[in-house]
Amino acid sequence: MYRIWKKGLFIMTACLMMSVTACGKEEDKGAKTEEQTEEKVETEEGELEDLEGALNLWYTDNAITPYLEQVAAGFEEENQVSVNLVPTSSIDYLEMINQSNIDGVQRADVFLLNSESLEKAYLAGLALELKEGAYEEGIYPELAVNSTVYQGKTIAYPFYFETEFLLYNKNFVETAPASFQEIIEFAQSYEGTYEGVESILKWDVLDLFYSYGFIGEYFNLGGVYGDDSSIIDLDNESVIDSLTFFKLLNQSLYFDVSEVEYNAMLSEFLEGKILYTIAGTQSLAALAASEFNYGIAPLPDLNGTLKSKGLASNYVAVVNPYGTSTDMAQRLAKDLTDDSTDSFYEMTGKLPCKVQDNSIYPNPEFAHIIDAYQKSVQLPKLMNASNFWVETEVMLNNIWKTEMREEAGESLEGDTDEARKQRVEQQMRELVTREVTRVQEQMELQLSE
Repeated sequence: MYRIWKKGLFIMTACLMMSVTACGKEEDKGAKTEEQTEEKVETEEGELEDLEGALNLWYTDNAITPYLEQVAAGFEEENQVSVNLVPTSSIDYLEMINQSNIDGVQRADVFLLNSESLEKAYLAGLALELKEGAYEEGIYPELAVNSTVYQGKTIAYPFYFETEFLLYNKNFVETAPASFQEIIEFAQSYEGTYEGVESILKWDVLDLFYSYGFIGEYFNLGGVYGDDSSIIDLDNESVIDSLTFFKLLNQSLYFDVSEVEYNAMLSEFLEGKILYTIAGTQSLAALAASEFNYGIAPLPDLNGTLKSKGLASNYVAVVNPYGTSTDMAQRLAKDLTDDSTDSFYEMTGKLPCKVQDNSIYPNPEFAHIIDAYQKSVQLPKLMNASNFWVETEVMLNNIWKTEMREEAGESLEGDTDEARKQRVEQQMRELVTREVTRVQEQMELQLSE
């Protein structure tokens, strides 16, 4: 029978990642000591359980525990191998997995990981390189497949994801807008005819996850797989154009971002007070429970020439080369991420990478979240770019919050509206260029170390 083992009951000293490779050299993987063959661990009741023949599944997201329990029970029945669930803190997660390899106690056979950390896991010797065809690529979106690849090697199984998308009020808007420019033009002509609507467009601007779509198409660090340190293409003209539009959106549809709190904003939308907003998959439960008439769509493009591309976090299943049985562990990883995922949404409220029949969703609009995911980009896997998120978020926040100089919009003798508009836009481009250049230089510096 599957068992859940609380990591907090067993205190281990985390080691530095530079010592990780020692776990592979310390002993021959094929030669198991008596301790490794018959491991024991203290349970919550203080009793010792014999773990011989069991697989250990490590993870950090307690919300998926019910699903893991179901898979573990089915896996044991089919394979006569029990699965111990090991919910663990996300702090020093890989360091603890490495330490378990060295100690030979409660070693992770399979562990769940955000794909951003795959380079770290692989270079630490914690990720088994999978054989070609380890999973069926045709049933997963391209982004999900790319999230499992590092330096041309497939080292994980795509499992589930989080992403951003557009929500719109279908009581007043039948279809999603084609662009944010279309929203600006609508707002400029809007005369308050929609009862109860207080804001045309409002979202949690200061959270990078919901604003990344404005640069996602052109902001490239690490390439398509997020693992190429030679690709640092952040300060290109398309990024500058996109962020200038982002600032123009701020000038056209101003709202006080310091007063926006995501959950409160979502409630406002579901009360009919906001016409358009940008939301994320962590809100699926609230959306499923709501009877409000909403629509879901991928983020619209910025205008007729500039594209958008939202951000996605990918969670993958990784096989530890130093576990009990890599063959059996791969079978478990495939079961988790493919064979059993029909019930994943129902049991967790999260969306699996494997494309499902739309009938499993409580609202037909949920199918458009998959469309949004397929149009998304992943964050880089590069260890030396660990503060990419922070630097990018600071950049977007500075651009949004910086006030334009009043004189740029003032009339000069013989001036025209078009001339004033061009001066303001030039000021915005100068601001954007400074911020983008700063991030480019920071990433170049970090990746050269």
